[in-house]
Amino acid sequence: MALTVISLNDLLKSDSTLEEINTLLFSFECKSLSHGASDVEEFLHTKAVNFEKIDMARTYLVLSEYKNKPYLAGYFAISPKPLVIPKRQFAKLSTSQKKKLMGFGHRTDMKNYECKGYLLGQLGKNYSEVAKKANQLSGRDLLTLAYGKIKEVYAIIGGRILYLECEDNEKIKNFYRDNGFRQLEDYISPNNFCLFVKQIKDL
Repeated sequence: MALTVISLNDLLKSDSTLEEINTLLFSFECKSLSHGASDVEEFLHTKAVNFEKIDMARTYLVLSEYKNKPYLAGYFAISPKPLVIPKRQFAKLSTSQKKKLMGFGHRTDMKNYECKGYLLGQLGKNYSEVAKKANQLSGRDLLTLAYGKIKEVYAIIGGRILYLECEDNEKIKNFYRDNGFRQLEDYISPNNFCLFVKQIKDL
């Protein structure tokens, strides 16, 4: 199995036309119509290119081959964005969770909690017919590839944590727990998503 990670930003600067790039992006399909899954699909289809242009996030496409033809196996998007928990939400956390967070973050002048790190904004496997037949990429593989890019940035500018939001789905939450993320049990984002964190040193 040969997996190649290509930056969408580099692709946009290449000789590829926007039509060719969109054809590739729209070959990505989710297997579910749940809120979280549809967001992963919609991001790649309608937001990723614009996010690159305004430097809001970097999207990486994972490509492979099936029957000698390239296809999109999955993708991930990351942003250098601190984790900020409003003081009201922080106050609701358990004492043990507060202590753990304060171990690698701090309270701001506004009494919010802040920790320097990176947001894993999107992570998705392609469930198109071709991708399913090829079956060359697992969720763990995709996380490992994302870790590689985050480590590259961390070596240059530092940071403390990697965090992400996901829907309140036990299968999805167990996936992140099995891969070393910890859920902030008493925290729900404004989008009604759960919050998971992992220290950079543990990637």
